[in-house]
Amino acid sequence: MPPIDAEPQAEAQAASHACTASHDPHDPRPLGVIVLGRGSSGAAAREQLQALAESLRALLPEARIVIAFADRASPSLPEALTQCLPCRQIIVQPLFLPGENALLRWLEKVAQRWRHQQASGAEALAALPPIVFAPGIWQQAALPELLARQIAQAQALPDVTQTTPERWQHDPAAWSTIPPHQRHALLCLGPRCTALGAAALWPQLTERLRACGKLQRGVMALQTSCQYPCNHGPLMIVYPDGIWYGRLNEDAIAHIVDEHLQHGRPLAQYRIHRTGQEPDGDA
Repeated sequence: MPPIDAEPQAEAQAASHACTASHDPHDPRPLGVIVLGRGSSGAAAREQLQALAESLRALLPEARIVIAFADRASPSLPEALTQCLPCRQIIVQPLFLPGENALLRWLEKVAQRWRHQQASGAEALAALPPIVFAPGIWQQAALPELLARQIAQAQALPDVTQTTPERWQHDPAAWSTIPPHQRHALLCLGPRCTALGAAALWPQLTERLRACGKLQRGVMALQTSCQYPCNHGPLMIVYPDGIWYGRLNEDAIAHIVDEHLQHGRPLAQYRIHRTGQEPDGDA
């Protein structure tokens, strides 16, 4: 039988010790709570999650409550975990519907990776707070009763003819017009790229394109869900050139906009693949 690796065993014991220590009634550190939702391109998701967090702060005044997004917005889960420090324990409360078991399993891995990025060695890991994922909102037994009350109250609300604009049948002319762009810049804002910092790159991409006059007129910048080679994230694909860029940061976005999207010169230092070519062995 091969020898047991002592370091992982020590780290597991350290994590177990941290979980036990978190229940110390004399621990003065606050409880950390992360309200976890799904992001969107508009402001509504953030505003709604922030409003809910404010209400929770009134109910749990001694807790440190922050918001996070699984995708498409920031702060990401790793950023929110850092915001909770120092605390005695971190509770992650998923709020999205429907629940995705694969996504939740992956988010638990994100939390584990965050722990190991914060500290190395059993002693340092033991000093970090334990992280617990609470049951999702879809698993709450009281949810059907709450929805039934909402449905009963909704029966007294006005018909849509009284709540929609008078010109509801008219759409903006731009919705029927193909923008005069030469390229698509497809930035991945799926869960894995979001955890790697992609959400913070989106406003930088659009603002830099706008500053050089390329937004819409020359480049259509679009958000996508998962592009799949997640370990190379954050990812962006530029079409019709077929250039896949990976491991992006703010400097990379600035260079790609200035060189590739503005002047048509792809940058080899950020490229991980080109459509039509065989992927590299280490790509």
